[in-house]
Amino acid sequence: MTFRYRILDLCLALMILICLTAFGFKPGPVFAQELTIATGKTGGGYDRRALQIAQRLGQRGLAASVLNLNGSDEISLALCGGRAQIGLMQIDAIYARSLEGCQMKAVGSYGSEVALILFPPRSKLAKLSDLQSGSAVLVDTVGSGSELFWRTIVRIETGDQGSNDGWSQARAVNDPLELANTSAEMGEIDAVILVRKPDSADVQGLLGQGWKLGELWDRDLDNLKFNGAALYLPSKLQIPMPGGKSAKAWGYEVRSFVVVPRSIAEGDRIRFAAITASAQ
Repeated sequence: MTFRYRILDLCLALMILICLTAFGFKPGPVFAQELTIATGKTGGGYDRRALQIAQRLGQRGLAASVLNLNGSDEISLALCGGRAQIGLMQIDAIYARSLEGCQMKAVGSYGSEVALILFPPRSKLAKLSDLQSGSAVLVDTVGSGSELFWRTIVRIETGDQGSNDGWSQARAVNDPLELANTSAEMGEIDAVILVRKPDSADVQGLLGQGWKLGELWDRDLDNLKFNGAALYLPSKLQIPMPGGKSAKAWGYEVRSFVVVPRSIAEGDRIRFAAITASAQ
C-alpha cells in the first residue's frame, strides 16, 4: 500500500506541474544556500555595488546577504575562510591570498582606485624615497586597502627581487585617518599613504587642510607581475584640488574586482553562471 500511495503522490505532483506549465508557469532553478557577499564599510562604493549584486542574485533565484568589513584584506580573508562566497576587493588582496594558497577567480570588474602619498603642511619631504628607517607612515586601520597596499609594496621591496630601499624600513601606523593632522602636528607620522578615489572625501579633506601630494613610485613595484600583467599600474595622476583646480602626481592605479573562491567557480555551473551575470 505504501508503494502505491507514493506512486499516486508522484502522479499528482506531475499533473500539477503539467497544469502550471500549461498556464505559463516556468519553474526556475532553486538554490537552498544563501550566498554572503563580503564588501567594504556601510555606505561606501564597495557596499553599494554589493547591494546591487545581491538584488540581481535575488532576481535569479539566489538569496544573498551582505557582510560589511573594514577593507580588501579582511574581505579576501573572509572568502578564503569560508565566511563569504563573493567579495569585492583590490587586486593586491587577490595576489596576497594566492601566495598563501587561496586561489580566487574574478567574475566582474569594479574599476580602479589610486594609491597616493601625502605629506603634512610644511614638510620638507616630497617623495616615497625620502622616507627612511626612522620615518612613520599612517596607512589606515588594519584590514583596509591602504594598509594592504603598504604591506604589499614593502614585501616587494624587501623580497628577492627588491632593492631594500630605506623607505621600506619605515614604520606603519594603523590609526584612523581622522588622526592624521594631530599625529603629524605631534611629530608622530611623516606621511600618509591612501588607496582611494582621487575625489574621495578623505583625499580632498587632507588637501583642503594643506597636505601636499608627493611622488609615489619605485622601480621594483613597476616590475612585479601577477597573472601576466603588472600588479600595480604606475601613472601620472590628475588629482582634483579643493577650489576647482587640479594637480598632477605620480602614483599607482589599483584595480578592484568582484571575485569568488575557486570552489564556487568550479562547482555548480548554473549557480556560477547566475553569480557571473549578477556581477556585471
